[in-house]
Amino acid sequence: MRRRAESKGSAFFATAAGQSTGLPGTLAAAYTPGMSPWVLPVIGNTKTDYWPEGTDKMDERKYNRERYGSTGDADRRDYDRRRKERMLARRRRQVRRRLAMVGGFFLVVAVVLSAAGVRAYRGAQNEKRRQASVRALSAKYEEVMQSAGHSAESGESDGQGFAEWVAGQYPEETAGALADAAMEGDGTLSDADVYESLGRTMHVLRDGYLGRTKDTETARENGIYIKDGSNAGSIQISAAGDLCFAEEGFVLDHYDEVNDLEACISPEILDVTTQADLFFVNHEYAISDRGEPLEGKYYTFRAKPERMALLEQMGTDLVSLANNHVYDYGPDAMTDTMDLLDEAGIPYVGGGRNIEEAKKPVYFVINGVKIGFVGASSAEKIHYTPQATEDSPGILEAYDTTEFNQVIREASGECDYLIAYIHWGEEDNPEYAAYQTEEGTEFLESGADIVIGGHPHVLQGIEYIGGKPVAYSMGDFWFNDETKYTGLLNLEITYEGLKEMSFTPCLQTGYTTQYISDGAEQRKFYDYLEGLSPNIEIDDAGVITERADK
Repeated sequence: MRRRAESKGSAFFATAAGQSTGLPGTLAAAYTPGMSPWVLPVIGNTKTDYWPEGTDKMDERKYNRERYGSTGDADRRDYDRRRKERMLARRRRQVRRRLAMVGGFFLVVAVVLSAAGVRAYRGAQNEKRRQASVRALSAKYEEVMQSAGHSAESGESDGQGFAEWVAGQYPEETAGALADAAMEGDGTLSDADVYESLGRTMHVLRDGYLGRTKDTETARENGIYIKDGSNAGSIQISAAGDLCFAEEGFVLDHYDEVNDLEACISPEILDVTTQADLFFVNHEYAISDRGEPLEGKYYTFRAKPERMALLEQMGTDLVSLANNHVYDYGPDAMTDTMDLLDEAGIPYVGGGRNIEEAKKPVYFVINGVKIGFVGASSAEKIHYTPQATEDSPGILEAYDTTEFNQVIREASGECDYLIAYIHWGEEDNPEYAAYQTEEGTEFLESGADIVIGGHPHVLQGIEYIGGKPVAYSMGDFWFNDETKYTGLLNLEITYEGLKEMSFTPCLQTGYTTQYISDGAEQRKFYDYLEGLSPNIEIDDAGVITERADK
């Protein structure tokens, strides 16, 4: 078939020598006799290279028949078939692309609608959980307010407002862990639920809600000091006994000789006082350049203002002014004492420029737990130290315990753990009196969680009353040259209350206070303190527990 086509093609284009081929353009130039016609379409570039000018469709068909015979029709049919197949394939691709685009669009719409549905569902669930928390928080707040003695008329018992404020401040926790706790059981919240979910107790949250702690200045105006704790979840408090700085005689003369606090108080003791979250001591002297000693008083104590640096070096966070020596140099010296403490950022209880200040508690918020302190004195047989009045400085007295019990009741309703300091007892007598037990019981029943005493200048026993401790006297911490036992009472507090109580054994001697490091001497110290106490046990690590058989 191929030969036949070629022969016909050759015959068609064959010419005598010198005659025109009849081919147009580049084909005529490229053609030589005997050339296969199959080569010519490769040489040409356009339709005009194949057909002479003026050739019409009929001439094309005639040419194909004459050139290829039936082969031309078959090729044309094959060409048409392939062309249709290509067009059909292209059409299919176009349809597939359009279907893919439409499918993608609907898939995106489905995903968006699904996501919106999921968000709406989750939003509804979160709101449901939030509302459960709000209801439980509102009820918990009302419970706390009622136990603290706050009435609806006080304007502070708006449980719904408090709960909404908490939900706004802690949205994730309110819809999370707090909601889990609220939706379990009967829908109420325990103290543990609140603290473990929010990291703060109800009292701390309430202060935030009422705006009492919106900034440092506002917090201090409300008697609240905020500190970071050394260990998350607990607070380490160390309490010492009587501290006396007097310029003539006593411990300051020795300090001036050595000019080194660690030579006066053992480094082991200073490690405890400076590393505690809160170190508390009885400030039994005035600090001022003004005033004269009270007439007729045998012992009067005053330090120069620059001695304030020693308090800071000891790591002091809080002092009690409720004692019988802070007023030794009169009202001006006592006012200077308070001014210098304010400048040093060391708050005080049990004394003030007026009676309201003397009664005012001090609170520390540490690790989301609020610790309160109050102080009063009933130590003097001859009353040299006056009670503060509406317009004069002095201390808060507790000869009649009514006022102090009221201070305790009010303060206990504002905090998670309350420490009541009382200056009482007989000097130099290690045996506490019956009235101390009676008053200690009153203070605990009024709301104190622990009572810590001072003034006798020697250690007195520790007694558990109704499950709460009374440390009758902490003795002299750093006072004079007498040799006597003393130490630090250490409290580990959590939002649940007192977790552990221990004692750091010390000995005051030769104008210094020394840590008792020898194990046998420590055991001797603990045995001595146990002997003064009716119902405690002290292990070899100094940990104090209530004895079950008493």
